Amino acid sequence: MNINENPIFLTQKRLVHRTGVLAAVLIAALIGLSLLSGLIAYLTAPASFGFYSPQEAGKVFYAWIIGVEILVLIIGGFSRTSKVLADERKAGLLDSNRLTPLKPSQIVIGYWFGPPLRELYMSAMLAAIGLVIVLLGQLPLMLWLETQVLIASTALFLGLLAVLIGLVVQRPQNSAIIPAVLIILLPLFSFIMPKFMLSNFLLPVFPIVNLFDNGEFADTSSVRDWSGWPEIFGVVISPTLLSLGLQIVIGFFLWRAAVRKTAKPFQAPLLRWEAAVLFGILAFAQQGLMWGIWRGHFPHISDGTHNFSDEAPMLPIVHCATLLLGTIALAFASPQPERVRVEALRTGVGNLPLVFSRSALPFALVLLALGGAALFTQCAAAISSTWTIFAVAAGNLLDFFLIFVLLLEYCRLRFGRRANGFVSLWLFVLCVLPFILAGVFSESAVGRLSLLSPGVLALANSEGSSDYGSADPHSLLLTVLAQFGIAALLFVAWRNQWQRLLAKAVAVPPSK
Repeated sequence: MNINENPIFLTQKRLVHRTGVLAAVLIAALIGLSLLSGLIAYLTAPASFGFYSPQEAGKVFYAWIIGVEILVLIIGGFSRTSKVLADERKAGLLDSNRLTPLKPSQIVIGYWFGPPLRELYMSAMLAAIGLVIVLLGQLPLMLWLETQVLIASTALFLGLLAVLIGLVVQRPQNSAIIPAVLIILLPLFSFIMPKFMLSNFLLPVFPIVNLFDNGEFADTSSVRDWSGWPEIFGVVISPTLLSLGLQIVIGFFLWRAAVRKTAKPFQAPLLRWEAAVLFGILAFAQQGLMWGIWRGHFPHISDGTHNFSDEAPMLPIVHCATLLLGTIALAFASPQPERVRVEALRTGVGNLPLVFSRSALPFALVLLALGGAALFTQCAAAISSTWTIFAVAAGNLLDFFLIFVLLLEYCRLRFGRRANGFVSLWLFVLCVLPFILAGVFSESAVGRLSLLSPGVLALANSEGSSDYGSADPHSLLLTVLAQFGIAALLFVAWRNQWQRLLAKAVAVPPSK
């Protein structure tokens, strides 16, 4: 079906046009023409401005065009798409669309391209004026082409993510807040270590800045290096191609998730193998970007020219990001208890092996293997001397994943709809509260009790130093083993809760 024949797209198009697009396009035109007039004024009277050349002036004014484009098309379109979809789902319109002959993929396409049309018109106006600025500023045409391709691909990538968020998030107001928060907060750490953080390529901050850089920002001995090309496990790759490749690959999984969630709203958006592959791609891509710093000899810098330990604790930050990403994957992979209970009763009373196989516990071990293997690449060449660091970090991944899965599934069994609140409470107690108490009592040892501490402290080791935050690696290993005891206690409680639930279900006579 042609998109112009898609009834959902046509409906969204009419709604957008009904609210009015002319004023928005004129606003975008006025902003763009104001910047264009500034460049024309400089070209007419260069002495009145502080630019050294038309190229420098063109870059400055075109950079402002790009900034407004990103604000309008990416952030504005992202928020609008997720909110429209969440509102229509709440009103029952999405369920009505599911009852039509439309395929799930056609429904997704309609919501993907329809709601952000106004933002697309505004962005097109800004892009046209930006082309004029590039030509007047004597800048390479490829600068305009590559930046516009990156903006367009990011808008499509995040638009697809917005569709998925609109399908998953329960409250419409959250569907508008979450996108903006993700886009604003995700690149924060990227500016500390631009060439080595994956978020800088998923949201193509580094490629766009790199296109503008003509050498004045280059400093290969500094972590704030915005010039040159990144490396994936030592292989040099174009930053533009890296961003486009990541967005296409991850977008493929987002597409499958959105289509599946549209077709079967009560199932997880991703199959477990899909979530595992996506997690592995992100984990290995991130570790591959940083691999050139240590080249498998962590914590010893490979070439002696870099020193990131004091300014940018990259591995601890990436370790926390791995925990967060794994937590999200496990939350989606963990099934609802009622569905598992029905299947268990059909196959045999008290079938705990079936309950275990349907649980996210085996999936947690898969994520551990992927995350651990990605981390192993950083210390593989020096594992004989740094095996304790790796053991602590891998053990921390295991503890955190197991505790989260068991806690989530136990709370779902025990508290039903209130489960999310209790999960948040216990995660706060286990992860955040120790840091608060450490600050209150001025005792750093208390902070080591947090589930986040062992891996972060182990990976924060700097070159040639044995300082692990007043904790040697062997004591951190003991902390990991102690935290594994929490997982064991939760497993006992989880098993007992399942046994009681299954026994109660058997005790209820079937209705006639």
